[in-house]
Parts: sequence; C-alpha cells; structure tokens
Amino acid sequence: MVSKLTRFLFLAVLGAFVLTACASQKRKDEQSALGKLWHNMNSHYNGYFNARELMDESLLTLEEQHVDNYTQRLDMFPFLEVANPTIVGDDMDVAIEKVAIVVKKHPYSNWVDDSYLLVGQAQLIKQDYESAEKTLRFLTTEFRPRPKRKKAKRKKGKDGEEDEGDEDEFVSRREVDEDPNRARQNRIRARKEAQKERKKLQKEREKENKAKSKERERQRKARIKARKKGIKLAPIQRDTSANQGLENEPEEVPEEEQDLGPVGMISIFGGPNSESDKAEGYGEKSGSYVVKHRPAYQEGRLWLAWTLIKRDNFERAQVILEDLRADRGTYPDVRRKAMAVQAFNYLEQERLEEAIPFLEEAAEVAKDRNERARYYYIVGQLYQELQNPGPAVNAFEQAIAARPSYDLELGARLNLAQNSFLSGSGSAADAIAKLEKMAKEEKNLEYESQIYFSAATVALRDGNKALGSKYLRKALDSPSAGVNQRLESYNLLGDLAFDESDYLGAKLAYDTTLMSMPRSDERYVGVSGRRDQLAGVADNLTQIYERDSLLRIGTMPEAERTKFAQDLFQSQRAAIAAANTGPGPGSATAGRNNTIQTDSKFFAYNSANLKRSRRDFERRWGDRPLTDNWRVASRGGPSIDFGDGDANQSFAASNEPVMATQDEIDAMLKDVPVSEQDQTRVRLQLSENYFNLAREYREKLDDNEKALEAFGKLESQFPGSNFEAEAWYYQYLINTEMGRTGQAAEYAGKLKKKYYNSKFEKLANDPTYAAKLLNADNELNRTYEAALAAFEAGNYKQAHTQAKAGRDALTAKHPLRARYALLLAMTSGNVEGKEAYISNLQQVVAQFPGTDEEKRAKEILRLLGASGARRPGQATSAAGSRGFKESFKELHYVLILFDKSDTDLNKAKISVAEYNSKYHKLDRIRITNVYLGGENKLPVLILRRFKNGEEAMKFIEAAKSKEQEFLNAGKFSYDLYSVSQSNYREVLKQRSSEEYREWYKENY
Repeated sequence: MVSKLTRFLFLAVLGAFVLTACASQKRKDEQSALGKLWHNMNSHYNGYFNARELMDESLLTLEEQHVDNYTQRLDMFPFLEVANPTIVGDDMDVAIEKVAIVVKKHPYSNWVDDSYLLVGQAQLIKQDYESAEKTLRFLTTEFRPRPKRKKAKRKKGKDGEEDEGDEDEFVSRREVDEDPNRARQNRIRARKEAQKERKKLQKEREKENKAKSKERERQRKARIKARKKGIKLAPIQRDTSANQGLENEPEEVPEEEQDLGPVGMISIFGGPNSESDKAEGYGEKSGSYVVKHRPAYQEGRLWLAWTLIKRDNFERAQVILEDLRADRGTYPDVRRKAMAVQAFNYLEQERLEEAIPFLEEAAEVAKDRNERARYYYIVGQLYQELQNPGPAVNAFEQAIAARPSYDLELGARLNLAQNSFLSGSGSAADAIAKLEKMAKEEKNLEYESQIYFSAATVALRDGNKALGSKYLRKALDSPSAGVNQRLESYNLLGDLAFDESDYLGAKLAYDTTLMSMPRSDERYVGVSGRRDQLAGVADNLTQIYERDSLLRIGTMPEAERTKFAQDLFQSQRAAIAAANTGPGPGSATAGRNNTIQTDSKFFAYNSANLKRSRRDFERRWGDRPLTDNWRVASRGGPSIDFGDGDANQSFAASNEPVMATQDEIDAMLKDVPVSEQDQTRVRLQLSENYFNLAREYREKLDDNEKALEAFGKLESQFPGSNFEAEAWYYQYLINTEMGRTGQAAEYAGKLKKKYYNSKFEKLANDPTYAAKLLNADNELNRTYEAALAAFEAGNYKQAHTQAKAGRDALTAKHPLRARYALLLAMTSGNVEGKEAYISNLQQVVAQFPGTDEEKRAKEILRLLGASGARRPGQATSAAGSRGFKESFKELHYVLILFDKSDTDLNKAKISVAEYNSKYHKLDRIRITNVYLGGENKLPVLILRRFKNGEEAMKFIEAAKSKEQEFLNAGKFSYDLYSVSQSNYREVLKQRSSEEYREWYKENY
C-alpha cells in the first residue's frame, strides 16, 4: 500500500512537471510553488550534486598527489600547490559542464549562484586564475543580496486575495528593475495557478480517501463473515510507512573514532548547509538558513579574494577579507575560512609576523583536527624562521595536542626536539640522543630518514659539521628515504661541501638535488646557479684526476702495467659477481638499490610494503646472502649436487681466479699514454687543466687561495708551459689584491726577466698600459658598430668594406672575429651574390661552433635552403612585409604544418582531437585541413579559433610542453604557428607557408 506522503510527493512533482512543461522559460515570479520545488530539486540533485561529487573526488586526488615536506614550510592549502593540476582537469571540465546545464535549464532555481561558485572553484583548482576571477566577479556582481526591506502590510487585491510584500532577500541584479503593474499581474496569475493546483490536489486526496474507505468497508464485511464461520483472522496492520527507518538510525560516532580524512585536507568545501554548521546561526539571526537555501554570495567573495591572492592582487583581496571579517552578518563558517585566507594573503607577501595571529585564530576555530594541527605547525615554522624558538615550542605542542595524523605529529615532535636545544632548555647531545631513541622505535621505522635528518640539523646548528654530515649520510642510507628527504639531504651536503671548499663534491651533490627539485621550488634558481658556477671547476678537477692517473700508469714498466691490468680485471669480475648475487634480502643496501620505483598500484610494487617486509625478514633470519635453498644450507644439510652439467662448472668457475687475455688487457689499457709523444700530449692537457682550474677559482668562486694553490702546481709540475706568463700575471694580481706586495713584486720581476716587452709584462710593470689597451678595445668596438650601422641603413657595400678592414685589425682569438664573420657573410649576399652568401655562412658555422653567430648562420642557411630567402637589400612584396601585417589582436588560428606529403592526416586529427578533448574541452576548438605547396601536397591542420594572438601562443606553448600527447609521441614531423585571420587569407593566396614562416619568426 503506497503511503500518503509518497503519493503526495509524487503528485506534487508530477503536477509541477506538467505546469512547467508548457512554459519552460518563465520569469521567476511566474513560477508556481510546485514549479519552484521541481526546478530546485532537479538542479540540486542532478547537475549540481554530480558536479559536487566530482569536485570532492578531485580534491582527494590532489591531496593524495601532494607530499608534505616537513623540513620546509608547509603549504596552507595543499590542493592549490600541486605542480600538475591537469590530472583532475577532465573531471573539472565535466563538473563545469554539469552546472552549466543547471544554469541553462533552471535559471531561476536556488542553485544557480552555487553553480557559478563551483565553476570559479574548479577554475581556481585548475590554476586558470584569470578565468576564475572573471567567474567569481560575475557571481558577486549579479547575485548580490537585495537590501533588507520592511514587510509591506497585507492588502486585499481586486480578486479578494491578500497581497503580501515581496520578501525575497536575494535575487539577481538583472531582475530588480521591472514594471510594478506587470509584477502585480504576474503575482495574481501565479496565485490563481497555485489555487488551481491546490484544488486539484484536494480532489486527488478526496478520491484517495474514498478508495481507502471502500477498502476498509470491504475488509470489515469480510471479517464479519469470517467470524460467523468461526475463522480467526490476523489483526489489522496499521500503515506506519511514514515513520519507517527511524528505528534503524545509526548511532553517533564518537569524535575520536571518526575518520580524519586525507592528511592536510582543509574543510573549505563543506557546503553552506553542512551538518557541522546547522546548529550554528548564520548572520545576525540564529538558524536563519537552516531551512531556507543559503545564498553563495559571501562564499563567492571569499573565493574571489583567494583568486586575487594567487594573481598577486593583494590589496584588493585585503579589502574583501577585512569586509568579511568586520561584517556582523558574515556566516560563521565563512568567517573561519576568511581567517585562514587572511593568513595566506600575508604569507604570500612574506609578511610572517602579521600572518601569525590570523593563523593562530584560524587554528582555534578550525573544526578538523588535521586542519587545526597544520595551522599550528606552520605557526611554529614561522617562529623558527623569525629566530624565536620559545613560541615555536608552544605552537608545536598545540599541533601535537590536536591529535593529527601520525606523520604530522612526528614532524612536530622532531621540531620540538630541535627547539628544546635552540631555546636553551636542553643541549645538542640531549636532543640528538632523543632523536636516536625515536629512530629505534618500531613505529618510526618508516620515518627513520626524517629523524636522522633532524639529528643532522641539530648537529649543524651546534657547529659540529662532521657529525652533521654523518647523520645526513645515515638519512640517505636509510630505506625510508623518500624523494623529499633525499632532496633536502643532498642539498645540505652540497652546502657543507661548498663551505669546506670541496667543490667537486658540492657539484655532484647539487646535480643530484636538481634531479628531484621541481622548478617551482623557490630555491631552484639559487641551487642551479651555484651548480653552474661549479661546473668549470668540477670538469677540470675530473680531467686532472683522470689524466694524471693515465699518465702514472703509462710511465710504469710494462710488467707492472700488465699486473695492474690483471688486478683491475679481477676486481671488476668480483664486483660483477657481487652485483649478480645481490645483497641479503634484509640488508640496507638492498633497500637502497633494489627499491622498485614505480607508480603501479600492484601490491608487490609498493615500496613501503617492500621495506617493511625486508625489515621483518632481517629481524627473523638476519642478513643472509641470496642463495638457493638457504634454509637447508643454514642447518648444515647436504649441499646441492648439480651433476656434471654447466651449472656445476659455472659454480666452480666463480670461485677460481680467471686471468685476462692479452686482448682484454689491451682493451683496458687502450687510452693509457705509453709512447713519449702521447705522454707529452697528456702533459700539455694537464697544464691547460691546471691553468683553467686556477682561473675558475679566481673568476667564478673568488677563492684566491685555491687559485694560488692551482697556479703553484702548474708552475712546479709543468715549468715553462704555454700558460706560464699569464699564470705569473694572475699571481701578481692576486698577491697585489691580498696586500702581499713582496710576492707581487717577485712575479713582476719574473715577467720582466723572462717575458720582457710582452703584454703581461707591460700590464704588471707599466701602469698606463692597461688604459692604452682599453682605449684600443674601445676603438675596435666603435669600428664594428660603424660597420653594423651601415648595414642596417642599407649601405651594404660600405658595410662590407668597413667589416673587412675591421676584421684584418683583430688578433687571431679576438671575440669580435665571429661578429665580423657573420656581418661579412650577410653583406656578401648583396655584394657578391647568393652563392657567396651561402659559402660565407657555412664558414661561420665551421669556424665558430657554439657561438650565437653560428646559430644565426644556421638559421639563415635553413631559410635559404627551404625557400630561397631573399638576400640583404633584395626587394620584397608589400614593401618588405611579404604581404603580411601585424594583427595580434585579431581572431587567430593555429597552423600545424607537416613536412611530409604522405602524413597520415586522419591519425593526426584524432591525436589532436583527443588532446583538445583532454586539455581544452571547453574551448570548442574546431579542426579542419588544407593542402599547400606547389602541387598542393603538403597537409596542414587548422585549429580555429582563438580570441587573439596571445591565446593562440598559449595553446602552442602548452602543446609543445605536452608533445607526447599532442601528436602521438613525436611520430609526426611538424611545425606550429599562430596566424591571424587576415594573414591566413594571405597564406592561402600564396599557396605556401614559407614566406609566413620567416615573417612569423620576426614578429612573433
């Protein structure tokens, strides 16, 4: 039997559907009560609900991808700091589509403003900050709440019905201005329709009651007949379906048993009607939106402030946040979030002291334990950065008291151990002993590397660099060392090595650091700069070590050299055998080298499970070699008999030394300089390495002591080398700068005695000579600039003559020679013709490899070979513009120009369409194709269309960064160009893209 309530709801929805089906585009005031119910129910529980589910799933995905680095300041909102938000891009696009349907089909429902809010949230999560700002500005402008008005007195209209004042608190601005007379007519019509609906429902209820009465009467008569016959019937079952399910309500879960959710998950997406806030009042009236739908205006303003912060518009965001916090009508949940966003605003500006009170207040009112602990943890880190360990201890204790997830709690405890030493309440030895004890606890085995890193930090702050380096090595050797921990450890080791002048070790450490450090890390520029600074020193040190070793082996007697090769051969075989056998299953080496680095979800590839299994194995069986049937062998059982086959021979062979053949010895010693001529060549290379090393020390690292040491080795090991004069002059300069006048005078005397009247001797002994050289260099530069100016003015013959004269005045290695060579090649194109132009450009490429001039010459040669590009001074169409014009603000297309006529255009289209569907689904990019070239054989894909050149260039940059997905992992040979509509027509007229390619490079 269907309950009354179920039938009533069914009829209500059915009636609303019938009414709205006839007029789907009604005004808000024309909607009946049931019509509003139907629109609200469909918009909420269809499009918006599904979009919200996608949003929640995407947030979980982003939270799982984000890994907190507890050695650095934590991110307040991890989902906004993910390096690759495209992993949820598809879901965000689907969510936007769903709420777009809500806005289109139910424009007057209560969930339109929530839909716009969700669009803005999705765009912010995708890090499309510009679009997010536009959407949220539209929301806060169009859906601003109407100012409260007093209720109008009830009046009786012409139809006798009472007319109430308009009590709506929230409408779109677009609906405020309307004709009062028409509005009254609309309300009267709406009331009449509602009255008809009520009468219709009343008739339905009366009909249902009559049917029930007939059924009860039939049952009563049937029971009378049954009693007369002596039949006992079961008692009548009353209809209690309206109360069904209440007796099975689940019990409330205690707080300590509730699921905390993902680590660091911030409860900012709890809806406005979430359970945690239903008991609280919103605005000035307590419980004012418990039943009614709450507008999204305030939350939209909060998210707009968030977006403005990400766009570095801190002042405008500050105005919104202050308004939200000061307004008494701000909802409590929005006020709580505004506290956190205000702290975020200050942190983005590095105003740490101003951020702390807002973080502490946000932590006090936070509902989620992990959220509260995260805020307190960041407060402690800020106090550490401000060199204030006392309050930092208090903040970390509050983070622990919040009972967060264990990794966050452990990070707080590690910081407490460090701060107890820094605040003076304990010694460094006590802090390290406490950390050592934590590392040995079973529950902390997965965090062993993090604990050792903290111990290293304490030791280094205590000034004990040796102990700090030791703990950093232990942190790296631990099986629990993750990507972040290895990054921090290697970076710190690099700094220590640099401070100790171990430049080769520092370079290697920084290389490893940069393999894991993302480019978004604020330290990336500094670390990469220091790595590059050390590159020259590291290269020369490596070459000195290798060449010195080769020279030492080459000078050995032949018998000793052969013995050395045999020993080296044996050690290599032993290393290979050890690698094949592998370390014990539970050894630390196995944990380091054999950890499977994979993203697979297969349980056997989970690195945490593997590490845990190795530890369990080692605790029970010890560190055993990887052998067959080791359990039997460990009990002293019989050995395994392989018989007379190959296996037994291989086993025996592995325990006997094998001598290298003569061919193997020769292969090992092939680079060893044995002859006098080869040894002389290596000595010359070594002398150059020592000279370059000393110069790198002085010019790149400003380490004069190391430079003097390298120059001293050059002078002692390679006296009379080709670099002796310049080396003595450098030593003269260094000693002069360091105030060692005696040593400086000694090197000046050496130069005067052995290299009299040379450039370096004059620089050391003639104070005016440096000024003369500088004037000469300035004159050479002025000569080149004059020749270049003549070329740019179109005076090619004059430029050619001046360039020849200027080049002849240069020395063999003068840096202006490459520039003169390119300038002469370009002027020869007009003076001597195309063949000379190409020939001279080829000479530039051959003579000056690795220079900017070589790159420019190659580019010109490519253009000459591809399209017969014009020579300098040659006239072109459209007064040098090739028929194209600057039109960056026009609508643009993107051209994909393929190099081969046999390109499979269908596969290319499919690949590009899949890429667009994944990353540009909402842009609605259309793909067409044309053919260009003399015989219309070269295929071209046209992607249309983009608002302007900037949008087209953004698409091209994104496609290049995702080339593997854009055109099927590089299987196609193509070029990407953006072109305006007017220039595209010119390309079609010319039936060629060659002229446009050159014009594009010059203008885009």
